[in-house]
Parts: sequence; structure tokens; C-alpha cells
Amino acid sequence: MINLPMPYPEELIYSTVARYKIRAGLISPKQLLDDVFEDRGVVATVDFPCHLSKIMSHYSNNLFNLNDIVYQHTLFPLYAPFIPELRRQDCLKWIAGQSQGSIHLSIGSNASRLPPLKYIRFCPQCLNEQFKTHGEWYWSRMWQISGITCCIKHGKLVNSLVRYRPSSRHDFIAPTPQNCIIKQQESISEDDRFLTSKITELLSLTEQTSATFEQWTTFYQNLARTHDCIKGTQQINHACILEKVKKRWSLEFLESNNLNKLDSETGWLRNIFRKHRKSFSYMEHIVAIESLLEKEWSFKTILAQVKSRPSKEYGKIIQTEKTFKSDSNLVEAKRNIWINLIKTSQSIKDTRKSNQALYTWLYRHDKTWLLNTNKKYHTYYTPVGTKVNWYNRDNELVRKLIRINNDTVWDLQVPRKSKRWWIKQIGSVSMIEKNFDKLPLVSAFLNKYCEDVSDYQIRRLSRVLIDSLLDKKALQCWEVLRLAGLSDERISPESSRFLAKAHNIVNNQISKVSI
Repeated sequence: MINLPMPYPEELIYSTVARYKIRAGLISPKQLLDDVFEDRGVVATVDFPCHLSKIMSHYSNNLFNLNDIVYQHTLFPLYAPFIPELRRQDCLKWIAGQSQGSIHLSIGSNASRLPPLKYIRFCPQCLNEQFKTHGEWYWSRMWQISGITCCIKHGKLVNSLVRYRPSSRHDFIAPTPQNCIIKQQESISEDDRFLTSKITELLSLTEQTSATFEQWTTFYQNLARTHDCIKGTQQINHACILEKVKKRWSLEFLESNNLNKLDSETGWLRNIFRKHRKSFSYMEHIVAIESLLEKEWSFKTILAQVKSRPSKEYGKIIQTEKTFKSDSNLVEAKRNIWINLIKTSQSIKDTRKSNQALYTWLYRHDKTWLLNTNKKYHTYYTPVGTKVNWYNRDNELVRKLIRINNDTVWDLQVPRKSKRWWIKQIGSVSMIEKNFDKLPLVSAFLNKYCEDVSDYQIRRLSRVLIDSLLDKKALQCWEVLRLAGLSDERISPESSRFLAKAHNIVNNQISKVSI
């Protein structure tokens, strides 16, 4: 393929592909994907595009390499310094080939607390400068960063009409006068200017290896220590850090970036000064570092300091020698207390909750004995279907049903003998309804003896007709219906046929007796 445009400085790869679509005069998004990627399944992603190896193949070998494009024309440099090195390498592989969403998950973008952008943004004055210099417009990556609200030279950014995550997932859209409506830009605050300058600095960093979580942990602990945010010798004074953050940053700024709720025990501010188990966003690092340093600093210097910290080898576990030797009498006493608690409790879990301090002590000083002892009192899992003898239960329940049927077979006053009615007579409604497949005798009984609507109506009609025969009093059909609580509208065809025949028979019998 020829004529794929060269990316402009700070231009997104998304924008470069969109400009090719205009230059080639393509209307169909699928045709664009065929030309550039030879794959119609490629998703048009603004921030972290994939299949870049395909794009690289359209340029001469010495012009670009993959890492140059990734670090100069995507938003990956914002996250790369803060994720582990192995993960960074994996992300570069995914960017070169297929990702299927793995990049956004690995760098923490999907779970980020930063508010996502709804529309692709632009700076009107920058667009004018682009047109004067290059004769066309393009999307700059600086405009599409969550947390940045302004162009450092001109003012506030403006939303275009192009959605950041559109419903048409395969369409690359370039900036045009139709989707970029020029508006008057608002002025910017000093915090906006400072934040933009720091993110610009972070984007300009060249490719480098990432620091480990342990190095970041050591850096922040030392940062707190050197700025008097420490209690005793090691404990972090989170209240002091919180005070510095509130003093440096306005509540409006923190809320606009979802960085508020700083008082929470599990909030990001406390976690960033604790042991790092996950990566933090560039905004969280900027807010924390700026709050404590209170002087000029650069990401280049900060990253150098972080990587200068000692780090354990990946996957290596260092065993520490046990320095505490427990007194044998004390251990024996603790063991006896624990055994007595287990015997009086229902489970190991309940025992642990009742005396957490004892469990912790034994776990630290007598772990082998504790685990071996607990195994003897474990309540082992019983597989589903083996807790109940369903054969015996089926026989017991069907015997109850047979007895109830014998007691009520001639009782014409009972309500309709539906499946629900039968089950209610023996109790455990929910148990039976959920286990019909395990109760074949009960199921067979219910299928045979359950009354439908016609059966119930016939029983009610029979009761009225028998009463009339015993009283030797002939009734009209409408009288039989009324006494049975039925009507012409509600009676079923089967019941209606029964009434016609039975009514004649009963009236004939009454006439004979009367003569």
C-alpha cells in the first residue's frame, strides 16, 4: 500500500489512519480496514491502538520502529513508567499485534477512577496553526488525556461531535469543520497549566524500563519520612499527608478527577503510601508527589530516584530466621485453651472468631501444631445428593399422601385437590417442589390424584345433586349451579355435560320416590 500519511508530531495513530481515509477518498470503514490492516475486525481505538505492526509494514524499514510510534503517537507513555516491566513488555507485544482489550485491563485504564472522556477534544487555535503549517487538521494526543482540560498555550479544550467510544467501532474519523465547531476558549487556572505541563513532560520521556512495585513502595515511604509525615520510626502519618494534599489542591479539582474521598481507610491516598500491590495512575502520582515535595521537580528525576532503590529479584522469596523462642509451658497452655474452645464451638471458623488473639499467637509461634489439630475438627464437605436418603423420604411422603387420600376420598367439601394442596397437607412445600426428580413416587401420586378445574366443578355439582336427592327436592339447573357456586360463564364444557346428564337422572329418581 502507498500513500499512508506520515504521522505529524504528537499526532495519534488513530488520526493518521483517519487522514488516509480522506486522502484515499474512501467512504466505507471496512474498505479502510482492508487497505491499512488487511483485517476487518480491527477496532478504531483512540488511546491504545493495536495491529501497529501492520502500519509499520507500510513505511520503509529505517524510518520508524514500533517503540517510536508507541511512545510518540499513543497514550501508552502515561502508564508505562508505573506498571511492572514484564507487564510493559506484554503491552508492547499486544500493541504490535492483537490485544482484545488486554492492554486496557493490564495498565489499569478500565478500573481507573479518572473520569473517561465522552468526546474527542480539540483546541480551536491549534487547529488553525495546523492548517497554516500542514494544510489539514489532525487529532493531537495531548487533547485526549483524562485529567487535562486545556491547551497550555491557548486555553480550555473543546468537545468535538465525535464520540471517544462510538457505537460504530470500526470507523476512523478525522477532524473536520462539521464535527469540530469552533468556539471561544475559556481561560485556564494555574493548576490546569501545571498539570498539563507535568503530563506533557511525562509524554516526552523516552522508552525506559519500569520500576518494580517494591521500589515505588520504598520511594513513597522515604518521601513521607523526609517530609515529616511519619510516626515513630516507620509508621506513616496519613493525617499529615492528607493535610498537605488538601492544602495544595482544591476540593473542586479533586472532585472533578474523582480523587476525593481522601479520608477513606481504603482510599487511593493511603494505599499509595502503603505497600504497592497495584499500579496507580499518573494523576495520583502527580497529586501525591506535588503535595509533599513543595518544590520544582521533574518526572525524569523522580523515576531515576525510584529505580535507584533496592529491589528483590522477581519471584525470589527470602526466608527470615525465627528469632522468637516460645516457652514450652506457655505453648502447652495456649494449646489446651484452643482445644477446649474447639470442643465447645461448632466449627474452626467460629472458634477463630471467638478468640482471634489466641489464633494469631498460635499461628505465629506454633503453626504446624495448629494446622494439624484443626484438620481433625474440620467439617468435611458432603457432596450434593448424599445428605438425604431420597428413597426413604419418597416412601415416607407418599405414605402420608395415601393416608390423606383415604381420609378425604368421600369428603366433597374439601377445596380443590391441586398439586399445591396435596403438598401443603404434608408440609415442606419448598423442599418437595425443588426435588420432584428425586421423589418419583410422590410425583406419580400427584399426577394421578390431582384435580383439574373440571374435576373440582364436577365434585361441587355432585355434592349439590346428592343433597337434593337425599332431601327429595328436585332442583332446576340454574339452582344447582348457584348452590355449587358456579355460573354458565365459568362452568367448563365437561362439567356442563355432566350436569345435563346427572340432573336428569337425579330428578327422575326423585319423581319415582315421590310417586
